[in-house]
Amino acid sequence: MKTLIRVLNRLEEGTLAFTLLGLALLAFIQVFLRYVFGHSFTWFEELSRYAGVFMTFLGASLGVKYGTHFSMDFFIKKIGPRAGHLINAVTCLGSAVLFFTLAHLGVQHALKLGKFGVKSAAMQVPMAVVYLPIAVFSFTMALRFLIRSVRQAGYLTGNGGEHASGH
Repeated sequence: MKTLIRVLNRLEEGTLAFTLLGLALLAFIQVFLRYVFGHSFTWFEELSRYAGVFMTFLGASLGVKYGTHFSMDFFIKKIGPRAGHLINAVTCLGSAVLFFTLAHLGVQHALKLGKFGVKSAAMQVPMAVVYLPIAVFSFTMALRFLIRSVRQAGYLTGNGGEHASGH
C-alpha cells in the first residue's frame, strides 16, 4: 500500500511539474511565433486557461498534503496544544466536508455537460473533461483534509504524531 501511495504522490507531483513546464514552453512558442512570424495558435488561450485551472486544483491538493496552506499558527500556539489540536481537527473536518461537497457538485456538473455534449470553443474538447479535474482534485483535497483531521483528533487522544499547526 505504501508503494502505491508513493507512486501516486510522484505521479501527482510529476504531472504538476510537466503541466507547468509544458504550458511555459507553449507560451514561449506562442510568443515567438506571434512576434517573429505574425502567427498565433487560436487554441492556446483556451488551453492555458484550462491548464491553469488544472494546475490550481492539483497544486491546492498538494498544498493540503504538505500542509502549506494558510493557517492561524500564531493563534493556535497561543491557546495551547490540546485546544489547538481540537480546532485543527474541526477545521480540517469542515474543509473535508466542503471539498467532498465540491467534488460531488463537480461530478454532477461534468455529467450534465457530458449529457448535453457541450464542447470548448477553440479546441472542441468535451467540457465534461475540462471540468473533471475540479471534481477529482476536490476529492483528493477532501481525503487529505479528512486524514489531517483524524490525525489531529488522534493527537488529542494520544494516538497521533502531528503538532498543532499540522505541518
